[in-house]
Amino acid sequence: MILNCRDMECPKPVLETKKALDALPEDATLIVEVNTLSGRENCKRFALSQQCTFTEESLNDGATRLVITKGLGYIQHSEDENPIDFMIRSERKNAVFLLFGALVTALLSASCCLVPTLFMVFGISFAGIINVPALESYRWIFTAVAVVMLCIGFYQMVIKKQIECDCEPSLTSKILLILFWGLFLFSLALLFYPYYEGWIWGE
Repeated sequence: MILNCRDMECPKPVLETKKALDALPEDATLIVEVNTLSGRENCKRFALSQQCTFTEESLNDGATRLVITKGLGYIQHSEDENPIDFMIRSERKNAVFLLFGALVTALLSASCCLVPTLFMVFGISFAGIINVPALESYRWIFTAVAVVMLCIGFYQMVIKKQIECDCEPSLTSKILLILFWGLFLFSLALLFYPYYEGWIWGE
C-alpha cells in the first residue's frame, strides 16, 4: 500500500499514516511518501512509537519514501487519541526516566559535601546514611554518568525537539515537561554543589 502525504501540513501525515496502519494486517508493508521535514520526522517517530520498523529512501524530486512494516507489537489506540500527543508523551517519559538516573548519580557525586551538610542541618540521624569516604574515589564516575545522562536528556527535549508541529500537547505532556526541567536543574545544582557550598555557608 502506497500513501501519498506530499504537501500535507502537520499533523496530517501522521494521522493518515495511523489510519493506514490501523487498516493493515500484521507484518504488512506501508509505503509513505512525504516531502516536508516535519512530516518525515513525525512519521518516523510514530512508526517507532508503534513498534514498527521502517527504511528510508530519498527520491529524485527531494521527497522521502518511508517503507514501514507493521510489527507484531503495534499498539492500537482509540480514535479519540491524538498520535502526536502520544509521541510527545512517550519521548518526554523517556527523558524524565533518564533524568531520574542523572539525579541519583548527581546525588552520589555530591555526597562528599552533601552528606555533611545534611548532618549539620538535620542532626546526627543522617551521619550514617552514606559512607562518604568510600564514595569519594568514585566521584568522577558518578559525575561523568550524570553529565552524559543530562546531555542526552537535554538533546532529546531541547535540541532535537519532540514534534515540529503546532499541535497542543495534553496536560500530562506538559506536566512531564515541567518535571523534566525540575529534575534537570536540580541535578545540575547537585553536581555543582561542592563548588558553591562554601559560598552558601559563608566559608
